[in-house]
Amino acid sequence: MPLILLGLIVVIGIVLYALVMYGRSGEEDNRSVRERYPFAFPQKKGANYTVIDDDDEDDERDGGHTMHFPDDAEVEKRKRNIDTSS
Repeated sequence: MPLILLGLIVVIGIVLYALVMYGRSGEEDNRSVRERYPFAFPQKKGANYTVIDDDDEDDERDGGHTMHFPDDAEVEKRKRNIDTSS
């Protein structure tokens, strides 16, 4: 009988823990990847980094163009005659 009660307490604890973790998962983290994982992006002295937002249109002043991934990759593969069967 004591083992059944102990097992029931453990199961209730696991369920409560899962509910708390599920409740916390709804919180949004609005930090950028560089802010969340600074160890993955080492800063060099004197280096200037620019964060580029993919939703922004290309700036004419930088002279560059951004190629975005196509919405329908299969159409692009057929258009360029790319065979991925191998």
